[in-house]
Amino acid sequence: MKRKLHGKNYTIRAASAALLAVTLSGCGATESDPAETTSTAAPGETVAINTEVLNDEQQAAVSEAANSMLTDEELENKTVKWLAHYDLNPDTRSGSKSVSLEMFESKYGGKIEYFPTTWEGRWTDLSTYVLGGEGIDFFPFDTTCIPRGIASGMFEPVDEYVDLDSPLWQETAKFMKLFNFGGKHYELCTGVSPEAVVIYNKQTIEEMGFDDPYEMYLEGSWNWDTMRKMLTDFVDPENGRYGLDGYHYQKAIGTSAGATCVQLEGGRLSLNLDDERLEKVMFMANDMYNEGLFLDRAMFDWSEQAQMMGDGGELFYFCGIWTLESDPSIWSTKISPENAAVVPVPCSSEFAPAYSVIPDGFMLCKGSANPKGAVRYAECCIAASMDESTVAITNEKRRNDYGWTDELISQNDECIRIAEEYPFYDLSYGISQDFTSAITDSVQYNTFSGNSFASAKEEVKDVAQILLDEFNSQLDTAVSGQ
Repeated sequence: MKRKLHGKNYTIRAASAALLAVTLSGCGATESDPAETTSTAAPGETVAINTEVLNDEQQAAVSEAANSMLTDEELENKTVKWLAHYDLNPDTRSGSKSVSLEMFESKYGGKIEYFPTTWEGRWTDLSTYVLGGEGIDFFPFDTTCIPRGIASGMFEPVDEYVDLDSPLWQETAKFMKLFNFGGKHYELCTGVSPEAVVIYNKQTIEEMGFDDPYEMYLEGSWNWDTMRKMLTDFVDPENGRYGLDGYHYQKAIGTSAGATCVQLEGGRLSLNLDDERLEKVMFMANDMYNEGLFLDRAMFDWSEQAQMMGDGGELFYFCGIWTLESDPSIWSTKISPENAAVVPVPCSSEFAPAYSVIPDGFMLCKGSANPKGAVRYAECCIAASMDESTVAITNEKRRNDYGWTDELISQNDECIRIAEEYPFYDLSYGISQDFTSAITDSVQYNTFSGNSFASAKEEVKDVAQILLDEFNSQLDTAVSGQ
């Protein structure tokens, strides 16, 4: 399926999670943390950006963008309380700050009061603060937040504070509608990022005599079948060549037909295990495993081997683009910057395209003391991702500090554009731990490990339905009471 390509006026929000957070130096954490869905980086792990401060020209560009795009409404309460396992404030050693925080401070005199927690303890601490009436304002979105945090009464709808028809919000509104429960929206969504991209080494592709995957994508020939053929021709474990690696490929491929084990219709969740699209991708995954096209992690202490990408030992690595958003000397893939390339996750030629996304943004906490302040900060994130001058600042950092080529920047922009055009989100991870274990572990991941999808879904279908009915009842009660 040939896809429309972006031109000169492509959506400026095609700036990845790093853009929304663009930490301008050293060790500040990104606002869109990859922790929940990534396994190669510790929760809250930061990327290394070396430039310490904005120069005068960049400072003026940020100020102009803030004045032209943001509301002039003054904040009565200028402090917002942020609970997370990473701080949005500048790193104390370097004084670095994100473009969005610079906007928030200069436009509104805003201040973020950081309430630290840990990745493991974040939900316990959130509950303690909410029940104790601390007035925590916002919390980072991750795949466990929705709808679990709604059902447990930790989050409030944002509709009272956000005009989804306004110029600033109208683009992200379409993503917020992915989480419409009872006619209410529950995330301050600042954009979406591809949950995974396909990273490859151009040198390996050339040495194998393969067509370049991104060129194939531009021509409309990059799909499941062509990816599978390349893997088949490449894999040769006896000679140290392994096919496809990454903790992300199960979910990325599993959702690429536009279906998952759970669907949201009319504000209610239902099982979707018999969907033709889901069956198609799961049967394909089972065949690929049996053909040896996935790296057998059992041979490597059950861990990724991304470093094999650097010397041609692996063909494709599925991961978030954040894995290349650091000094090239610490890239896990060990690919030299001039040979690093990415392409969107392939789809089936039979079905409409779909791209698994992570919505960037924040959750408004129950009992927020300053919801307007939290919304203003989210708007600063949106403005930073929409303004051409701030996008240019980000790309300059990518070239200077990440070693990115113009080609890689363009490829990443296209991955984001396609994710924005065909966003798809898997709610299975945000229901309950028991349900997630039954569906994502027992069905989805086991199918990618050689087990029969048909048998797996029959084994868990009755239990999963009971768990989902219980959760729907809890969710209905919470939504109706807000």
